[in-house]
Amino acid sequence: ETKKSLSSSMRMKLDNIGNNLAYGKASVMVGAGFTKNAEMDETVSIKDWTGLAEVFFEKLYSKKPSDKDLAFQTPMRLASLIATSFGRQELDRMIYKALPDERITPGKAHKLLLKLNWKDIFTTNYDRLLEDTASKIYKFYNVVTNKETLLYTESPRIIKLHGSFPDIHPFIMTEEDYRTYPQKYPEFVNTIRQALIERVLCLIGFSGNDPNFLAWIGWLRDVMKNLSHPIYLITYNKDF
Repeated sequence: ETKKSLSSSMRMKLDNIGNNLAYGKASVMVGAGFTKNAEMDETVSIKDWTGLAEVFFEKLYSKKPSDKDLAFQTPMRLASLIATSFGRQELDRMIYKALPDERITPGKAHKLLLKLNWKDIFTTNYDRLLEDTASKIYKFYNVVTNKETLLYTESPRIIKLHGSFPDIHPFIMTEEDYRTYPQKYPEFVNTIRQALIERVLCLIGFSGNDPNFLAWIGWLRDVMKNLSHPIYLITYNKDF
């Protein structure tokens, strides 16, 4: 019924994704927004980018920020100031506290996503919801959390691009992390470039102004100019 309500253009795009999935020629990149589909009780609060910026600002200046305070501050800039002022260990502790990995469990959307025939699942998320989902639905994925094992691990894989709870550091967050990422982690960047060339890539859990989305689009811009097939940015609404 949902599919019937979509435009013919959208149905055609979904059919293209489905056809590529059937032949194992589709990969997906999962962003922070998808974590909000996790199961949690009313006491749990998952910080989005704005929420992280507020937490960092309050730590730095001992007051709650106004909209004006955050108007010219990015979460990455504030994270950089935290690392400089209090140390990288304190920044990691604050990130872990803001994203309570141990108090959330996979939701229905996670299970539906991992049941599909993805060649690889890339994620910029630190949480372990995708790995936990694979275990719960008894579907095998190799989990890659560092560049050293990437080239020797076969698909299907869950590839953690920006670190992983509880202790796979660094959690990519500061301006310097983003600036130097392509040089420090060329294996990850090149693997996604290869995925773009060889198969359909879907992005889910990102908004158009998500810092991770903007960073990865920037790093991959050159190869994207020569693509013969599209990238799909899927907006998923939990109440849809």
